[in-house]
Amino acid sequence: MAQYAADSSTDDDSDILDDGLLSNAIDESSPFNLDDVPSAVESDDPVPQEEVFHSMFIAREGQETTGRTWEQTPVCTLPLSAFEKVFRKKDKATAANLLLRRTNLRVDPHLTFAPDHPSLLWDASKHFLDFVLVVSGAIGLHAFLPNTISDHTFSVSLDFRLNNKQFKPKFGKLGFDPTGSMMAIGTGVSCELWLGFCPLTHIEDISLADEAPLLNEKKHGETRLSSRHYRMAVMFIASALAQISSLPIHIMHTYGTDEDFTQWRVKEVTNLYDQSTINLRLEDLKALHRYIVSDWDEWVHKAPASWKDDGWLQSRAPLSIACRYGQNQAIASLDPAARGVEEANWQTEREYSDIRYMSMAIATDLTCVPFVLYRDPLSDLITTAIVTSCKPVSRWVQIPEDELLGAHDIIYDSPNSSFRQPVNLEDFPARDPDTKKENNIYDEDGRRIPRFDGLCSHNVKSCGVLINLETIAELFSAMITDDDMAIDPDIIMDDDNLHIPRVNVYPQAFLRKYGHIQCNAVLPHFAPFISKIRKAVSRDTIGRDEFDDHALDDDLDYLNNFPNGLMPPVLLASGCQFYNEISHRIRPSAALHDVQQGRITSALSGAYATTRNAQTAHKMVLRECSLLLPHQRYDNKIDVNDVPRALRLENIYIFQLDSLKSAKRNGLSIYRDMVVPLASSWSHPTIFEAIRPHLFVLTAEAFPHVYQWTTYPITSLLERIWEHFLPVLTKGGKPAPQVVELCSVLERALAYAHTGNSKVIATSLMRPLWLVKSLLEQGLPTFSPSVRFSHTPCVPVAISPSEWPTLTNMNVPAIASKRSQILTYGNDHFEACIAYKAEFHIQLSVNQLAPNTFKPYTSNVRHAAIIAVVALQVYIADVKTLVAGAVTTACNAMEAEDAIDGELHASQRRRGLRKWLATAHPLGYVDKAYEHLVSCVLPKSTAHHEGLPNPTKDKLSIQDFARLICEMSRGTDPVAIAAPLIFNGGSTPVFRVALTYMRKYAPQDSTRSSERFLQEAFIIAANHLHINNIPWHGAAGRRGRRRRKPVFDSWVNLGKAIDSQAIERHHTQLSNAAADASQRAQVADTRAAWSAELITLQSLADYILRSRLPDEFAIESIELARGPTAGSEPSVSMIYEWVFANFDINKPLHQIALIAGIYVSRILPDLFFADSDKPQGNVTNPVMLTKAIRALPWKPHRRGRKGCKLPSQFIAMVPAYIIAVYAPTSPLRIHLKSGNSFPTIWNSKNIAKGIGPLLLVRLGLASALSHRIWKGGPPLVHWTLLSPEDITVKHREISACLADRQYGPFRIAVMLFGIDKAVNLGRTSQTYTINPAIASIRAKKHMLKVDSDDDEVEIVQVKTVKFARLH
Repeated sequence: MAQYAADSSTDDDSDILDDGLLSNAIDESSPFNLDDVPSAVESDDPVPQEEVFHSMFIAREGQETTGRTWEQTPVCTLPLSAFEKVFRKKDKATAANLLLRRTNLRVDPHLTFAPDHPSLLWDASKHFLDFVLVVSGAIGLHAFLPNTISDHTFSVSLDFRLNNKQFKPKFGKLGFDPTGSMMAIGTGVSCELWLGFCPLTHIEDISLADEAPLLNEKKHGETRLSSRHYRMAVMFIASALAQISSLPIHIMHTYGTDEDFTQWRVKEVTNLYDQSTINLRLEDLKALHRYIVSDWDEWVHKAPASWKDDGWLQSRAPLSIACRYGQNQAIASLDPAARGVEEANWQTEREYSDIRYMSMAIATDLTCVPFVLYRDPLSDLITTAIVTSCKPVSRWVQIPEDELLGAHDIIYDSPNSSFRQPVNLEDFPARDPDTKKENNIYDEDGRRIPRFDGLCSHNVKSCGVLINLETIAELFSAMITDDDMAIDPDIIMDDDNLHIPRVNVYPQAFLRKYGHIQCNAVLPHFAPFISKIRKAVSRDTIGRDEFDDHALDDDLDYLNNFPNGLMPPVLLASGCQFYNEISHRIRPSAALHDVQQGRITSALSGAYATTRNAQTAHKMVLRECSLLLPHQRYDNKIDVNDVPRALRLENIYIFQLDSLKSAKRNGLSIYRDMVVPLASSWSHPTIFEAIRPHLFVLTAEAFPHVYQWTTYPITSLLERIWEHFLPVLTKGGKPAPQVVELCSVLERALAYAHTGNSKVIATSLMRPLWLVKSLLEQGLPTFSPSVRFSHTPCVPVAISPSEWPTLTNMNVPAIASKRSQILTYGNDHFEACIAYKAEFHIQLSVNQLAPNTFKPYTSNVRHAAIIAVVALQVYIADVKTLVAGAVTTACNAMEAEDAIDGELHASQRRRGLRKWLATAHPLGYVDKAYEHLVSCVLPKSTAHHEGLPNPTKDKLSIQDFARLICEMSRGTDPVAIAAPLIFNGGSTPVFRVALTYMRKYAPQDSTRSSERFLQEAFIIAANHLHINNIPWHGAAGRRGRRRRKPVFDSWVNLGKAIDSQAIERHHTQLSNAAADASQRAQVADTRAAWSAELITLQSLADYILRSRLPDEFAIESIELARGPTAGSEPSVSMIYEWVFANFDINKPLHQIALIAGIYVSRILPDLFFADSDKPQGNVTNPVMLTKAIRALPWKPHRRGRKGCKLPSQFIAMVPAYIIAVYAPTSPLRIHLKSGNSFPTIWNSKNIAKGIGPLLLVRLGLASALSHRIWKGGPPLVHWTLLSPEDITVKHREISACLADRQYGPFRIAVMLFGIDKAVNLGRTSQTYTINPAIASIRAKKHMLKVDSDDDEVEIVQVKTVKFARLH
């Protein structure tokens, strides 16, 4: 975080930057976007929005299930009125019970209307402008300048303290990538003012700008300028402002006092920051525009060379960009006088000759009003009827025919121009005599002409309108068959890859099938309207205006900018969103919705705040929630006489003004010929009749109160939680983490009800609690039985620690409140948040021990070691942050040196850093972690062979590391924080919490024994996490002052060195120097992880007795298929987990098994034999049969077997098989007792790879009893295991071989494989096979006697020969 901020801001503005507390980006303006949610409730692991739509039709496949309990839970159906009743009675007990039931919601008939009900009065005459983005096409401030000579009311405000402001629009077109290019400079008349530093190529070549993706087509990076580029831009604007005599701005050094930005501040060379804002009149703005246009090139040319070393300054130029959104301004009024004023305003608002793109969201409110059975006394005609709860119309008045004829030159009987016919109103009555329905008539444009005026009471309330989410996607895929409605692909989306509409649905109020939508295209029914506008306003492609008599020379010059003279379409449709208008009242932006802030969660979690700022913010949140809870504020907002209920239909359009006719490139024509026709298109019958079947209409009594009714089970539970814990918080107490997280889950579910946005769903926590499944597939939330609701005075909601969802087998808890905590209380609260999660993790771990973790230890030690693991994991994260930040800073400095070798070394370091951060155990040797760490820490590869730097020459043991942790983290009289602990890291408070919990399990007889216990727990945990190297402090300063702070370029190893004389130091190429250093470090470190594949058999004795097992000996090395087991059979993974949890290298059998696995991995794939190699006839003597099997040659399978060439699998599988077969308490042997056989899936898994009874016999670890062993036979019936005495003897022999460092490895191979294969293995593995003192080994090839020893060896004297050795 610190590094990010430092790179993105300037020190000139440090005194005015927001600290982030309680901000939640509320002050950040942004367009209204259904896809946005506040950062406080945006999940780190959300559900894809597409899944919401898919869940309405099909069940998810291939995802984690929630178990059979969900399917077995009965489903009931409740009407919406039942929820209304519970809400009005404030029945909290019943409401809570609803959260434990699977409930389908049914909307009562009296609360809804069919969309085609004849009694609904539909109106689409109100239009609004929600968003406008104006982009100039030339250097200067064209987008800010009005089309007027003088205006005494005009003013803009410049603010150069907006360096951290992000460019928010997600729709529209800029013509270039905004990443690192946008600079907010102030505000104008209801708009934001931006400078976009556009590539010169996109300014000069219009075709490049037109090919740039739309903002919603491609995700861009951070838009704000870097700190360096921002300073450059500020200095240029300051130099331009200083030339305006009417402004009190001056600049003393145009380019600062030094080429090095760190040597001066902007405030030292100009008074630009003396005022918080600079107000400019129209004359001032025009002057600034002129200076920017005239001075930019020269200013860049004279800039210091160091300013241009990255090429950014000389390759870009500032364009003006004006952005206005959320204004909800009415447009396209039906009042002629108002329309005239609007046209005049558009004409004077801006000069469009140098405007390249204009993007806007044009919205139409679709409203409907119900009426009752009514008899018109004048006409004696019966109008249609509706429910009695609605208000009646006052009366129906027929519009005089003369008035209709006066307003329309010609009237038709159909909107379709293909077959419509003119009508004579005298022969075409207002109503059909039989049906009494109105006979519709239409104008030239196909719009319906009303023949009656329905006068409604002023007190009538409109209905609430939503979208039917199940059917709306069909409408976007509809094909228009009429010739005049043919679709132009460019109209819908001008990109070949985006022709298929992507519709995202946002269910509202837990209704599941009804809500809002957003799409990356507009309805195809708009195609003819857009085509008509294009034809009317587009330039002639040959340079002549269609309706002008003279040639357009400017057009001819302009066309030269395009390949083949082809212009881009003047009008594009970028997308649309349909939502109820109440969203504008409740949340004008995503950040301002009361129920989406996670405020109750913030109030509860704030009890864990440790910094003064966070504690102050906590008091503010407490006070805010004490006055009114978020959902109560929402209730107040909708508790007015008549809230807006219309369906807002919003289309996003892009005007490419370079393609406009010259005569129409002005505000008046843009408004009259483009904006107004687009806005009024919704009322056209071809569009309205197409969308009406996909509407869902709720009565005014049901909407928007339906949100209150369906969410009452959630809100009532939140109220109970708040009432219970408010006294606790007031007294300084802390709610349990489980309560905080469950509260966060409830607030996220509530946010989903109001937004339908899946970004608020934290899947890791909410999926196991059934909320993901219930919200998406059912609509209403349902909690799993693990969540319990209780009545006062108990905690309202709870869950057993043993049932809390976890992320790994180490009981890492799934949480949902992290973002809410950090965004509410600032980055300083991050450490407290880490400590909070760690304490929660500890509570879960000690309440439910992972079944196979640290199993060999006593219960108390296991508890303490697991707690230590939690703390050390946070410490490892701190070390990664320390190294990543320091290495990144160092690389930036190397790249800034402008040297080729500097860039090369920086690139290598960054690559090493990425690989190191991706390793599972970054402080060990697994996955080349040490090698990657060396490559990123050391500045140049020439020093890699030296390994990690240790300038202090200090040496530490693992015991020293554990002691330092305990001494610096104890509660009383702690030692000052110093290396290896990180003072400002999150692990520092976590260690304190961990020690508090660990002391509960420590011996209480003496302080010394307690400390020894704690240190031992940390040692066990450090070994488990492969912590072999830790950051250390630097060397003492010049005055001998000892440094204390850990740094990234000083490290100490925690292992004690062993005799490494056998290690030959060969010359290593520089590219392999880091790997060589890693290998030497591992050999010298007795605690280091090691790979059985990478060592030689000759050096096996140096590794086999280490406390650390080989990396390959882990369940992760085995490919485990996930599938059902037959009946009560134990799963393969269960057997393997038992073996690895109970493995003890000090047990003779286990040591033999591991050595056998390593040796077997060296002869792959030769684990089989040919049928012709089997002895002729049936050998019945057990001894002879055993000898015959052991004499079989080792060959690969005749057909080849998948997976028989992966050594790591066999290093894990062979020992696991041996131990599982030998151990009477293993799940394999327990199953054998009850079933007289091994599990089927176990046999198929192992036999396919040649691992089975025959392999045990061939290795000398079992004896054959019957010839049925060739076909498998019942376990331990046709073959038997060695006795404990035999195992002891064999272990003694192998130990003697290990003691013989030179020839012992070969002797072990003879014991396992026989002389022939052992000799072959010696050649392939470069292992000594001839003893110089004895000279040779030769096997007797005669027939073995019954009582002879296996593989009898005869020693003869021959000339000494020896193979080369390689370690």
